[in-house]
Amino acid sequence: MSLVVPEPEGDIRAQLRAVIDPKHPKRACFATRENYGIALPPDACDEVETYTEKRREGCLFTIDEALAKAFRIAPAEPEAAFDKAMAEILGYPEAKPDVLLACQGRLFTLARVVQARDTQDWVVHEAMTSPAMLGYTTEELQKHVPSGGRLVVSTPADVIRRRLALREAGK
Repeated sequence: MSLVVPEPEGDIRAQLRAVIDPKHPKRACFATRENYGIALPPDACDEVETYTEKRREGCLFTIDEALAKAFRIAPAEPEAAFDKAMAEILGYPEAKPDVLLACQGRLFTLARVVQARDTQDWVVHEAMTSPAMLGYTTEELQKHVPSGGRLVVSTPADVIRRRLALREAGK
């Protein structure tokens, strides 16, 4: 399995809120095993039916039964097949294996991560992209920026540094 740095609690909560918001385009949130305990307040999901699926790779939270099923049956091996299935489930414009191929293995120098952030700067949705797909990915992620939020384009290293700093601060 590739290096995965769990997201800070604030990012996961922002993503969960977006998933249950019928006006927001986000339909699923993936959390690593380290993020299993993060949840919304009990009454937050009263208005919408939700599905939670757990696997070795992590947990998917969604309001879409078809996405829950797709996660349940997604291939675990090879890892690239799982990553391609997850890109489809999470609505990424480009799957990680495709980004890696386009960047000729130089993710940390050529790839970018586009993030839709809310007014408190929490990540609502993010997607890794190759240089050729940056414009399209930016357009797609802009649809996920809540009112008053912003779109951020970073390097993968900057994304990891942010996650580590926020997790260390307990946020």
